[in-house]
Amino acid sequence: MTVLVTGSTGFLGRRVVEALADRGKDVRCLVRSPGAEAVLDLNKVDVHYGSVNDPASLRSAFYDLEAVVHLVAVIRERGENSFYRVNVQGLRNVLRAAYAAGAKRFIHVSAIGVQQTPRLRYLYSKWQAEQLMPRSGMSYTVLRPSLLFGEGDEFLNSLAGLVKAFPVVPVIGTGRNQFQPIAVSDAARCIAEALDSYKLNNRTVEIGGPDRLTYNQIVDIVAKTIGARRLKLHAPVALMRFPVWLMQKLLSRPPVTLEQMAMLPVPNYAESDTVQELFGFDPLPMAGNIDFVKRVSRMDGLRMVLGSMPRRLRDH
Repeated sequence: MTVLVTGSTGFLGRRVVEALADRGKDVRCLVRSPGAEAVLDLNKVDVHYGSVNDPASLRSAFYDLEAVVHLVAVIRERGENSFYRVNVQGLRNVLRAAYAAGAKRFIHVSAIGVQQTPRLRYLYSKWQAEQLMPRSGMSYTVLRPSLLFGEGDEFLNSLAGLVKAFPVVPVIGTGRNQFQPIAVSDAARCIAEALDSYKLNNRTVEIGGPDRLTYNQIVDIVAKTIGARRLKLHAPVALMRFPVWLMQKLLSRPPVTLEQMAMLPVPNYAESDTVQELFGFDPLPMAGNIDFVKRVSRMDGLRMVLGSMPRRLRDH
């Protein structure tokens, strides 16, 4: 089976590529920027260059395909890369190219919490994207993972930076919002197995790890992992809107955005133990499996607060 993967060099993408190759698939990777493919095992994959926002550039990669795994999305808007342009129109372009290339199967990775609420622009864009799937002309599965964790992840490394840099960890809101963190390797395994699972045809599935954790609990797990004890300072959401707005204006990569703040009340956990039930394995818990955060230094933490993510911590 020839499978094309968009977003193949990203945090999740490189694991998906590896999982597919390990299952004997012929993997074709769509790469936007020449040189980015260095993170892949080039002995196992076929690389083509193109952008989901440039339909003409897709033609060289989309031919003689049986399946597509679509991972490209943005969670922060930058310049012309708006939520709508990348998350919705980008998917529309890929669906058309995949159908024209003869693909019969399509896996789309969305997000838990998608909803028809325009003010939550990221989640709304993911909802709009999902609406395209039934009209694609292909058998499809939509997978909605909760928070992903693993080597190179932005969320936990940034949180570890706060823990390292400050004696008190700032928390926006109550910190009681819940997540169901899933290891990026486990999410990749679900995606690879969904490709051949007929029982998942034309279904939307939410996936998460074994534990529901509040943000406060995640802070505690990160602190314990790096051997620190930290108090948490909870700041009301209303009080944080102006500082976050100011960071967005001044920093190229602010540690938090107004869009992310708006999503805080949205539950970020799966309905049930879908990984065990649908994919037949036990996902890893977050506690005990995030030793990579020990690499974060106090200086790294200060740099991240100022909007700079060290490449040795996140190289994609």
